[in-house]
Formats: sequence, structure tokens, C-alpha cells
Amino acid sequence: MTKQIKQISVMLILIAPLFSSGSKLLNYEPRFHGPLPLIQLEAEMDSAQAEADSTIYPARGLILSMAVPGMGEWYAGAKKKAIFFVGLEVAAWMSWRSFSKRGERIETEYEQFADDNWDLYQWWLRTPWLTSSYGDVVCEGTHHLNLFLPGQTATISSDSLCGWDWIEGVEVVRDHEFYENIGKYDQFVSGWSDLFKEDGSNGWWEKEKSVGDSVEILVMTDFKNNYLDQRAESNDAYRLATYTVTAIMFNHLISAFDAFIETRRRLLAPNTESAMGLTFSPFARSGVGGISLAIRW
Repeated sequence: MTKQIKQISVMLILIAPLFSSGSKLLNYEPRFHGPLPLIQLEAEMDSAQAEADSTIYPARGLILSMAVPGMGEWYAGAKKKAIFFVGLEVAAWMSWRSFSKRGERIETEYEQFADDNWDLYQWWLRTPWLTSSYGDVVCEGTHHLNLFLPGQTATISSDSLCGWDWIEGVEVVRDHEFYENIGKYDQFVSGWSDLFKEDGSNGWWEKEKSVGDSVEILVMTDFKNNYLDQRAESNDAYRLATYTVTAIMFNHLISAFDAFIETRRRLLAPNTESAMGLTFSPFARSGVGGISLAIRW
């Protein structure tokens, strides 16, 4: 018991200076009161995030959206805009494919229609019957068709048939020029099979076309008119496909510009910072009065 009393006395003597008025060991010293370990870790994470944000480059967003609309916005963090531009891109490509397929389908149909209802021999035979009434319905005119002679690979002009006997085995080259000329020019109207009706009456009719300050007379048949309508419908589909390609190009450009703005705005915007630590209190025995939280933006 006496030994324990002596040990306690020695401990009191050793720690007595800590509670003396002149002792500075329990005084608050700011240099010894840093952020708590958890708070320090969060601060480091915020710093790392700020550093990561600083690596966002406007030019990179521009290039990404120029390649694929919406990628630059996603890179900048504007995900709703990214989805919007991607949606436009997908819709435009789907529209382009739809219009292109429609144009191709109708083109195949009107080409087959021409193959079934326009004949080279009938054109050669019946054209002179109309020449006296219509100056544009002639065999040798402004335009021509390409022909294959039997056993030859080189083509000749349809003008070679004019004023001569029919050449057995000659075939017309059914290329783009053929499908355009037989519908566009009166010179080839006699080749349509409905030039005469079944009872022998005239199957052709005149159509007025306004050309500037004058009116042009076109020689038409029902088949020719139907053929022109099909070609117009096909061309309209191809034209809409062209418009969607233009829309795709603008979508790339607008998205690229927007991505540049978004990344630049995000880069230049002030970063939100937060800090947390212990506060000093002269009334607290240990000098610690509480915890402080500060947010700066």
C-alpha cells in the first residue's frame, strides 16, 4: 500500500506542470490542429476531381462530335445533349436508307415498265408517220440511242437506222441515257406501244408545257405519262435522301460546335471547393471548439 502511494505521488509530481498556469502544453496551437484524416482524404479526392476536370479540352470535344455527333457532349458531361444529337444522327441515317431504298425500288419498276412497253423497232417504223405533224418527232434528231449490232461489241448511234432498212438483230443499249431519253424527248415517243389504240385510233395526245414566255407542245401517250410519273416519284425519293445527307452533315457541324462550347464552358467555370476542419475556442480546455465546414463556388 505504501509502495502504491509512492507511485501515485511520483505521477502527480510529473503531470502537475501540465495543469500549471504557465504551462503551454495544453494551449491550442493551430499548427498542431490539421484536418481530420477522413476530411483530408475527401479534400484530396476533390483535388483529384478538379485536376481531372482540368484535363477536358474543347478541341477534343469538337473532334469527337465531328466524327460522331453527341460524343463531344458526352465527353463534356452534357449527356442529355449527347443523347439528342445521337438520336438525330440515327434518325437521319434511317431516313436516308428508307428514301434511298424507295428510290431504288421505283427505279427498278419504271425500268421494267419501259422494257415491257417501249420497242426500238416500233420507234423506227412509226416515227415517220408523226414527223409531218410534229417537228420534234423525228428519227435523226438532237438526241440518239446507243445500239448494238449483231456480232459486234462497239455501239452505233440510232441515227444509223434513219433512212435505211431495218437491221435484223440490232438491240438498243438500255443504259441511263436510254431510260432518260425515251421519257424526256418527243423524238422517241413513237416507241411506246400505246401510240395507237387497239381499234387503230390515235393513242397519243398533246400536253402543253409552259417554257418561259412561250408554250411547248409535248406529244404524250398514257404509258409515257405513267413512266414520267414513276421517274418523278423515284427522283423525289432520291432528292429526299440527298436532303437527309445534308442534315447529317449539319448535325455533325452543329454538334461539334456545341461540344466545343460545352467543354470550354465546363473548363472555364469555377470549380466548387470545400474544406472541413477544427475550430479554436478559448473557452474550451483543449482549445477545440467544434468542426467547421466551408464551401466555395
